[in-house]
Amino acid sequence: MKWTQRLTSLTFLWCLFFNSGLLASTDSAPRVVFVNPGHADESFWQDVDDYAKAAAKALTIDLEIIHGERDADLTHQRLSERIATGNTPDYVILVNEARTGPALLRTLSNSSSHVLFTLNNLTPDELVAIQQDAKWQQRLLPGVFPNNFRIGYLTAQALYRKGGQRSGDALLLSGDTHTPASIQRKAGALAFIEQVGGLDGVRHGYGEWQESRAFNETNRILSLYPNVRYIWTANDHMAYGAQRALKKNDKVIGEDAFISTINTSTRVLNELDQGNVTVLGGGHFTAVGLALVKIHQHRTGKIWPQRTKFTLFHLIEPDTTLFHVLVDKQWNNIDFRAIDLSSNPIDPYLQRKEK
Repeated sequence: MKWTQRLTSLTFLWCLFFNSGLLASTDSAPRVVFVNPGHADESFWQDVDDYAKAAAKALTIDLEIIHGERDADLTHQRLSERIATGNTPDYVILVNEARTGPALLRTLSNSSSHVLFTLNNLTPDELVAIQQDAKWQQRLLPGVFPNNFRIGYLTAQALYRKGGQRSGDALLLSGDTHTPASIQRKAGALAFIEQVGGLDGVRHGYGEWQESRAFNETNRILSLYPNVRYIWTANDHMAYGAQRALKKNDKVIGEDAFISTINTSTRVLNELDQGNVTVLGGGHFTAVGLALVKIHQHRTGKIWPQRTKFTLFHLIEPDTTLFHVLVDKQWNNIDFRAIDLSSNPIDPYLQRKEK
């Protein structure tokens, strides 16, 4: 049987199991551990944490966050230590960052926690392999994933338009070669480039999500290809590195070269407003908070939502409603209990109505 057929069969089993209500709801606050692969003070991952904390507070969820500090071994160690305490969480939320998901699942193999992935899902092959184990057929729940291909395409498209659709070289600065989000974002950008044509050449680099690595890579490529006009980056830290490299090479952003990026940190929103970033996409930091909405709705008697793909990404323009919501970051004003997970697109910023 082909893996796609097997995956369809496994999805059916998921639906049958979780729609049958075998996971009984409870009045007690669910205990949830989120394994954050990043740093607590890192722009994107801090936004993920803050939004999730607001959701947990509003939904009366006992949320605990473990940070892996972008170190796979440390992430495994901290999760193992947490599970070894014996205070078993009801749910564990994981991210398949750099394809660490299967190893993290093995760490949870002997626990009774239900597990769901957000942001980066298991690959189809990984998912099929995991679901051969009967316990994961029951304990692994459908998660929440943004459309990384779509935002890769849209940011590349907007970048080309903002650059006047003129010829020149394009530089694609991806995160890494393993993380699904990195692979999918780059695939989206390449899909647009292949569709539009008209570019002199496409150069590829990896900044490993870091400013310093992106600076070195951009500077190297500019020394070889000084006609780079479009710089597409997979996150804000790499955009900052590209900015520094352009400045070192006497290139003016908005005239000689144009930069797109993804994320909604305070700094990058300011850079967009000042024209130092040409195109910005973001909004996927809400994924973990929306996973908590899934948990809450299930614990209050609703079936587990099978949908996993959500349109969380948007192109962001200065002085718009969305721009100001992202700048203000008043997540405690969101009515998490009223978020409709069946809507498409979903509204993760639904404000409480004044009584």
